[in-house]
This record gives sequence, C-alpha cells and structure tokens, in this order.
Amino acid sequence: MAARGGHGGKGWLLLLAGGLLSCMTMSLVLVWCNIERTDTTYFINAELNTLRERRALRAKLEVERERLLSPYELRLKAEKLGLGEPKPGQVRRMGDR
Repeated sequence: MAARGGHGGKGWLLLLAGGLLSCMTMSLVLVWCNIERTDTTYFINAELNTLRERRALRAKLEVERERLLSPYELRLKAEKLGLGEPKPGQVRRMGDR
C-alpha cells in the first residue's frame, strides 16, 4: 500500500505541474491577445483621426472652391483682367464628363 501511495503522489505532482504549465501558457496567450487588441485599437483610432482630418479639410476646400467660383469673385477677376460681360452667342455650355 505504501508503494501505491507513493506512485499516486507522483501522479498528482505531474498533474499539478501540467496544470500550472497550462495556466501559465493560457496567461501568456491572454496577455498577448490583450496587447494585440490594444495595438489594433490604437491603429484604428489613428486611422479614424486621419479620416476626420481629411473630411474636415475636404469640407474647407469645398467652401473655398465655392467662394472662388462665386459670381462676385469671378466678376472681380474678370475686371482685373479687363474682361466684360459676354455677348450673345459667346457663352457655350459644356456637358459633364
């Protein structure tokens, strides 16, 4: 019986060591997953910030474009260049391409 108890003790020791190794492995995997999640979140946030900045710039550029193409601005530019109102037949409309 004593030999049997000794053998059973080694089995439990191996089982305990295997369990501890499994726990350590799972802990490392969870830490790695958390680091990867954090990195991914950081890069997603950086890209979202870039997207917001580009959208804001696009909106500002569209406003500037509309201002530059306004009839008032075009009239000022035409006066600086010595241009006047077009005569009948001088204006030609071009279709969208």
